[in-house]
Amino acid sequence: MKTRTGYTYYDENRKSWVARFAPIDPTTGKRQNLKRYADTKADAVRLLRKMIGEYEQKGKVLVDPGKVTFADLAERFTKDRLIPAQYAGEKKVAGRRELSAPRAFLKALIEHFGRRKLADIKHSEIEQYKLKRLQTKTYAGRHRTIAAVNRELEFFRTVLNYAVANKLLSENPFNIKSGRPLIEKAAENKRERVPGFGEELALISFCTGDRAHLKPILIVAADTGLRMNELLTLGWADTDFEQKQIRLRAFNAKTNRARSVPMTARVFETLTELQSHNEESDLVFGGLKEVKRSFRTACRLAGVKNLNKHDFRHAFVTRAILAGVPPAVALQASGHASEEWKRYLNVTPETLKGLFAPLPRQDAEVVKQYGLEILRGLRDALKIDDLLTLLAVPVR
Repeated sequence: MKTRTGYTYYDENRKSWVARFAPIDPTTGKRQNLKRYADTKADAVRLLRKMIGEYEQKGKVLVDPGKVTFADLAERFTKDRLIPAQYAGEKKVAGRRELSAPRAFLKALIEHFGRRKLADIKHSEIEQYKLKRLQTKTYAGRHRTIAAVNRELEFFRTVLNYAVANKLLSENPFNIKSGRPLIEKAAENKRERVPGFGEELALISFCTGDRAHLKPILIVAADTGLRMNELLTLGWADTDFEQKQIRLRAFNAKTNRARSVPMTARVFETLTELQSHNEESDLVFGGLKEVKRSFRTACRLAGVKNLNKHDFRHAFVTRAILAGVPPAVALQASGHASEEWKRYLNVTPETLKGLFAPLPRQDAEVVKQYGLEILRGLRDALKIDDLLTLLAVPVR
């Protein structure tokens, strides 16, 4: 009896090419019937060669992906990976800080692929799933953006990489180069919205009463570039008033890397005043979980449209660069860890003019002086001498 055999053929029922490999398990002496499905004959031949190569290297095929469904994989992935973040000191070593989004992604994937065998999930079927998600509205009735669907697909790719790593899948279909890539970052509409100084001034004027907590959050966000979650988990232990620094711990940073952000004069004054009225909580903003509702209300009352909280992070980098701060300093302070930062370098005169544009019934000179004061504050806080500190380079 031959120790192994293999061939490719076209399955008319499945409308797919098949790579069939039937090696003998040296442990049981029984022949295994393994199949991999592909869009093209060339892909099937490549899968067959890979299966034979794995068999020759390991002596046997340990797992038959043909018997594992996506629902089986999802259950295993949930137990191993969709767990609360685990830390070694301040470093995250396992799990996730936020679980609601990946759980929602996995639910949608199970609804579509749950009963499918892993070996049956092809590149072309993921393309069909992508189109389906783009045509499916959100729970709020909005159209799903390409960026949102890309986040889902990136998660899907992670789940299938987990399957490959655990010998449940021979090859991730995301890695098969047949046609257009499944995740097209270039097709995303990059948000370029930056709040103008007039808009910020108007928003702050409505941060009173039930929305009073929003004012310090907006000021600190605009002058530090901290992400909203980094802001709301910021502790008083992370503030150094003597050195006028916010020292964000790796524990709270999205990128799992600690960084320091200098305080501008108004951030220093805002936090000093906030601390004098907040003696019960170890958190700067008293344990707030979300400010979505108060932010939307303030925007509505101020007549500010198409603005979200994350835009204040964009404002920090854009304003700092306009103020003459070296981009390396501004971007290091904001904690950008991807190629996304490059778009901030294309600041134009039109951008500058838009930042100083007043809203209706606002005094243009007041907005101008308010904006200039903010730019001066950023320039003074993010001094060129701080570059060595921010980059963690020892000073000799």
